Amino acid sequence: MKNHRAMVWLMLISLLITTGMAPVRAAREEALPRTTPTDTAFVPGELLVRFKAGVTASARQLTLEKYTLHTIRSLYNGDVQLLRVPEGRELEIATALSADPDVVYAEPNYIYRAFDLIPDDPGYSNQWAHTVIGSPGAWGITTGSSDIVIAVIDSGVDLTHPDLAGKLLGGHDFVDDDNTPSDENGHGTHVAGIAAASTNNGVGVAGMAWGAKIMPLRVLDSKGSGLNSDITDAITWAYQNGADVINLSLGGPYYSQAMQDAINAAHAAGSLVVAAMGNCRLSNSSCTSVNPTQYPAAFEHVLAVAATDRGDSYAYYSQYGEHCDIAAPGGELEFYQDPDGIYSTMPTYAVYLTTYYGYKNNYDFLQGTSQATPYVSGLAALIWSMNPTLTPDAVQSLIEQTADDLGPKGKDPDYGWGRINAQRAIATLKPPAAPTLNAIANVDGDHTYTVTWSAVADAAGYRLEESSSTTFNAPIIRYDGPNTQVLVTGREVGVWYYRVRAVNAADIAGEWSNVQSVAVLPEAPVMTPIANPTNADAYTVQWSAVSGAYSYELVQDATSTFTGPVIRYIGAAAAYNVTGQPGGTWYYRVRALHGPLVGSWSTAVSTTVAAAPLSAPTITVFSDDRDGNYTLDWSDVSGATVYTLEESLNPYFTNPLIVYTGAQSIYTVTGQAGGQWHYRVRAGGPAGRSPWSIPQTVIVTSYIHLPLVLKNYIPPILTTEIPNGGFESGLTHWTAYSAKGRVVIANTFTGTVTAHGGIWAAWLGGDNKEQAYIQRPLVVPAGTPYLRYWYWIDSPDSCGFDFGKVYINNTLLKTYDLCSANKTNKWVTETLDLRAYGNLTVTLSISATTDSSLISHLFIDDLIFKSAP
Repeated sequence: MKNHRAMVWLMLISLLITTGMAPVRAAREEALPRTTPTDTAFVPGELLVRFKAGVTASARQLTLEKYTLHTIRSLYNGDVQLLRVPEGRELEIATALSADPDVVYAEPNYIYRAFDLIPDDPGYSNQWAHTVIGSPGAWGITTGSSDIVIAVIDSGVDLTHPDLAGKLLGGHDFVDDDNTPSDENGHGTHVAGIAAASTNNGVGVAGMAWGAKIMPLRVLDSKGSGLNSDITDAITWAYQNGADVINLSLGGPYYSQAMQDAINAAHAAGSLVVAAMGNCRLSNSSCTSVNPTQYPAAFEHVLAVAATDRGDSYAYYSQYGEHCDIAAPGGELEFYQDPDGIYSTMPTYAVYLTTYYGYKNNYDFLQGTSQATPYVSGLAALIWSMNPTLTPDAVQSLIEQTADDLGPKGKDPDYGWGRINAQRAIATLKPPAAPTLNAIANVDGDHTYTVTWSAVADAAGYRLEESSSTTFNAPIIRYDGPNTQVLVTGREVGVWYYRVRAVNAADIAGEWSNVQSVAVLPEAPVMTPIANPTNADAYTVQWSAVSGAYSYELVQDATSTFTGPVIRYIGAAAAYNVTGQPGGTWYYRVRALHGPLVGSWSTAVSTTVAAAPLSAPTITVFSDDRDGNYTLDWSDVSGATVYTLEESLNPYFTNPLIVYTGAQSIYTVTGQAGGQWHYRVRAGGPAGRSPWSIPQTVIVTSYIHLPLVLKNYIPPILTTEIPNGGFESGLTHWTAYSAKGRVVIANTFTGTVTAHGGIWAAWLGGDNKEQAYIQRPLVVPAGTPYLRYWYWIDSPDSCGFDFGKVYINNTLLKTYDLCSANKTNKWVTETLDLRAYGNLTVTLSISATTDSSLISHLFIDDLIFKSAP
């Protein structure tokens, strides 16, 4: 905060910023100690290494271990390796590796930058300040935008100057109260040229912000003096007429609440006010006191600018104080046309500075904090051309944070935060390059793995995104920080996709990296020992449920090595009932399935079954022409008095139907529905029962033939359960998000709404300005590819404002207009055709967005897959 001293404001502000007579320089004060910043020449912790042809993999590995090296990646289609090395030892290790007989060369991962942009203006060679502050490097990134306006509140501008005329907007003359702010002093024309003269046009000099427009506002008379009232008016006029930057290369030692209020309003409106510190560091004929506090530099919400000389020390005249924010070249003159001054535009006609003091027309050298200030204003214009959304405080902060610290470390009275560095400031706004995301190693498919990527020059940090789909629809930020790797733990089962981008110090993000994926497999279930103390032929095989498992595969074998396993069951249950098992010792193991992702086998369990008293029948199918009429026949079994025939829609007979019990060994089926039908039979008698026969399968088409008519037969609707499709297990399998922090999967609801099934459902919307979604990966079964769910819309709103949407991957399949006209007042079923995604893993997202008035609600419940709409 800048100190205010309540003082009487005189109606006349003397122009203290530029010398008002022939320049006579006082003895130069000794420069303060300073440090020269250096740019990083290479990426920390990285080397490029090429091994000689024929070097074995084991020899390479020994070399890597010797120098604590880790492979990042191989360069594209080449034999050069990018290696990670301990930071700070890059050059040391590169030298040692280059001397290694197995290595062709080793070198740092050098950083290359864009070439500087040097303008062709003939006077540019006199503008040493641009080299000091790195303007060419900044211009190599941006030369500014005509959308950015710099208001030069000064003595006016030469409106016909060939280096300025094309840059001028309509201004105002507050001295003569007209719309022709012509310069009668010369000071304002000089300031305007520094800030934004036409550049690279083969004429004159180079302005700081080539593309920016100049708004000339005259408040100083021909001798360089002006009134508080005019300056205050000009500040208000500037921001109300679109000025982004307000340059005030003027001042006086008097505090004015009126001017402070105008500056406050300009700052609140989004304008950056930049003002000169003043030129009375020492006492002379123009300075009646040493280092008086000057305004507007000392006002709140003003970026106060000190001046430096060609040697990059503070200029002998530059004032100092706690309110000093920044420094820029202001030059030092020992004589007229001294090249150590600041070269810029001067009026093409006679004015006070040319006739009274002898300065030249067209172009000349001046000195002062007045000249330092427009360099800062021009830099602010360049920054805004890169990012127009920045606030004035953010622009000021960026200028300060990227400055070269010339004085004592940190902010000091002579330089503020340091002398501006245009290249560093603009480079901070340039998006960094995209990192390279390395392949993710997770051989065992467990829930812990490391994601790594290459370092990027100018990156202050990295943002790593994680998604369950390649489209990164509704991703999560897995990591946001300075490191180039992150350890992922506890990741759910599925295929996870990653991408990373670099972010610079100004929070500017670069392009996304390449995408890498990793599979997290279901864990192996734990088998429960089989309880079968009597060696019966019926028992239950059980195992633990596994997080992320969509289903389980149970296999059986007569050997513990599982050399000839038979699939006994595939399904979502964690138990399977075995009946009618033949005699012998039987081994079982199970693994979890998550769509195409297959987990590891469990350890095996076994049980022994006593030999059956009867042998198993052999079943045969006759007249199987797929019309739904066929005969099942089985062999007679000695000692059998009854046979039991079971029918099942799945080959595992998890829910079989007994279709026949009797003494006959034949059974006729008529009018069977379309589908696959599985049959098995066993014999029974006084001695006991036989094992089940080997099952037989019958396929029935969806058509039956009747006399004179061919009719489509409507088969039964088969369904496939979606694990936790009814939300009864909360967030299991689901990712939920609410911008307002609401509970999305809930068991209590608004109004009369209750869950469709159970007590839980998804509740989307429910607040103003809400963005909410539920999301999960799904495997779309080819046999049951229709997604059915129930929804309820409740809203008092008009249509066209609030919406619910259903996506598969990044494809929009359904939109609900959440409005009063579409209220359902009950649960309504919806079915989506996902046949195009059969057997594929997809990401299902259901979302709701609401505006700022009238709350809308979308409820979702009981999702399931069906074989038909």
